[in-house]
Amino acid sequence: MPHRSFSMRGNAKKGKEMKRTLIAFGFLSAISFGSALATETKVEGRIYGSWWMYVTDSVFVSNGDYVDHKGWSQFSLDRSYMTMKSMLTDYTSVNLTTDLNTKGGFSGYDVILKYGYAAVKMPFWTPLVFSLGLQPTKYPEFVDNQVWGHRYLEKNIGDRLELLTTSDLGATLDYAIGQEGKNGSAGVSLWNGTKYSDVSEKNKNKDLNLYAGLRPLADNADFSNSAVGAQVYLGTQNEVIDTSLASGDFKRQIISVAGKVNYRDYFDFGLDYWSNTLGQVDSLGNSIDDLKQNAFMVYGVFYFKNVVSETSLLRTLDLLLRYDMFDPNTDTENNKENLLIAGFECAPAKGINASLNYRSYSFEAGDKDSQNYIYLNTEFKF
Repeated sequence: MPHRSFSMRGNAKKGKEMKRTLIAFGFLSAISFGSALATETKVEGRIYGSWWMYVTDSVFVSNGDYVDHKGWSQFSLDRSYMTMKSMLTDYTSVNLTTDLNTKGGFSGYDVILKYGYAAVKMPFWTPLVFSLGLQPTKYPEFVDNQVWGHRYLEKNIGDRLELLTTSDLGATLDYAIGQEGKNGSAGVSLWNGTKYSDVSEKNKNKDLNLYAGLRPLADNADFSNSAVGAQVYLGTQNEVIDTSLASGDFKRQIISVAGKVNYRDYFDFGLDYWSNTLGQVDSLGNSIDDLKQNAFMVYGVFYFKNVVSETSLLRTLDLLLRYDMFDPNTDTENNKENLLIAGFECAPAKGINASLNYRSYSFEAGDKDSQNYIYLNTEFKF
């Protein structure tokens, strides 16, 4: 009987997984069917896959067994996005984006909603757009698209360290600078302060986000893709706040600046800096010193396109180097963490990118050894 009961629970679990899978396929099918009916609807997607190998001498313990970790390798599907964008009127559009990831509670992939929002151009002032719903936080989106630009290879540092979510529920007023936003945009957002993978709001406070992302040399043929941006994020950590405490005990303040210098198809050089301050209370609810964190990313990309012949196989090859520095608590010594990424990237065809790179995670603390990997990252866009 106990065995039979276990089997029934297993079948129930499989049934739930099958139900989730069917719902996901149904949703994606509906998107595809809708795109065929609506002339102003576009469907697009991205798939991020990777393979990695651990190359440092080390062991780890599994159920009391010592396992050799060096040479451990794994294939993974890092992310898979499906997006539907539709123009409902000349002034109103909607965006639905699903995210396939492993944040769910079962051994497999969940399909969750990353974006689901409507954007309305103000008829009396078309550069101004009002967005409402589950939508991208603007500064991380700017860094991913205009500065770092290699999201499939690694997240921007603020996202990688989870200093700020890339999508939240809220409202945004965005002003496009230049014709159709050619020179960038600036605006203000009001957020719940949660994240798209956990939308539960745990207190009554809202977060305020001021941002700007600019391409000041968009009309310069040599530096048109250069960019600069910044944000100020003021709010409260998404924690339950007892009536004996104040929201200031859980404050959240982020100041970020980023920029990229691009010279034609020769090179990119960019950086991204985050200063994160969190209000702190101890286990008894007493206020203690604020936790201050600093994160810094610097990178460079050299393009072979203009230094080899038009028939060379190296024409689509890039040389890439990135270095991250993170201090999780500026008041504590020997706690800094660094990441080095060095390797090659190629774009053999439109919509396809791949990178073979070496990664090293290093730690200031003397009792932590570095962790070294070989990675192969791929991106397929359609």
